Amino acid sequence: MRVLARTDDIRRILETYRTIAIVGLSRDPSKDSFRVAEYLQSKGYRIVPVNPLAEEILGQKCYRSLLDVPENLQATIEAVDVFRPSQDVPVIVDEAIRLREKFGNLQAIWMQLGIMNKEAEKKATNAGLTVVMDKCMMIEHKRMSTEPDPELEKLRRKKMEAMSRGQDTQGTAPNAPITVEDSNFDQLVNQYHLMIIDCWAPWCGPCLMVAPIVDELARSYAGKVVFGKLNVDENPQTTGRFGIMSIPTLLVMKEGKEVDRMREAAPRQVIEAKIRDHIG
Repeated sequence: MRVLARTDDIRRILETYRTIAIVGLSRDPSKDSFRVAEYLQSKGYRIVPVNPLAEEILGQKCYRSLLDVPENLQATIEAVDVFRPSQDVPVIVDEAIRLREKFGNLQAIWMQLGIMNKEAEKKATNAGLTVVMDKCMMIEHKRMSTEPDPELEKLRRKKMEAMSRGQDTQGTAPNAPITVEDSNFDQLVNQYHLMIIDCWAPWCGPCLMVAPIVDELARSYAGKVVFGKLNVDENPQTTGRFGIMSIPTLLVMKEGKEVDRMREAAPRQVIEAKIRDHIG
C-alpha cells in the first residue's frame, strides 16, 4: 500500500526544519542511512545521530536514543528521520512526543522508504506531529530543489520515446529498454534470464544522463541481457521492497533474484564491465 503525504507538508518540513535527529543512522558509508545523512548535512541541515552502537558519525556525537540527547540539543530538534524497522517506530514516536511536550519545537516524524506504522502515525498525529511515511528525505529534497532545465527536458523526452519503443518490441530479445512497474516486476524478472533495471525519476538529472547509455547497451546486448526502466515515483512498492534510496540505481536481476546493483551515475565502460561479469 502506498502512503501518500501531502506535498505541502513535505515541502514545509524540508524548507523550514533544519535540525533533524536521524534514528538508526549507520556509521557504514555504504548504508542508505549514511548517504541520506551525508546528503542532508551537505545541504546545510544539522543532523543529530542516534545509534547506540556508535560514538560519532559524520563528525557529530552519537546518542543511544532521543532521550539520551542533551537537553540543550533536544530543544533544537525539529524533525525525526527514522531508519529502523516498522515495528520499532512506536517507541521512537513516544520519545519524540516527550521532546515535543517538553520543548515544543519538534514538529515532524519522517519514516524512510519501506517504513510504515499506522499505530505510530495515529499517535504522532494526535500529538500534533506531521507524519511522512514510506518516503526518502533525500529523494524528496532532490525532487523539490531541482529547477526545470530545458536540456534535461529534452533528455527526458528522448528517454520516454526510447521506453515506448522498447515496450513495443516483440519476441524474447528486446533491443530497447522495457517499462517495469510494480504490477509486472516479478513477471518480467522471472521471464528473462538476466535483466538490468534502471531505477530512475523524470526530475533526476543524473538519471537522464545515464539513459542514453542504457539505451545503447540494450541494443548492444540484445539477446543476452534485457534492460528495463522503473520510475521510482510511480512504483513505490518495488522501490521500497529493494530499499532504493538513491537514483539512478541499476538492479542486476538473474533468474528472478537480485545478484548485484550499481548506485549513482557511472560511465558506460563501468556499467558494461559489470554486465559482462554476469553474462557468463
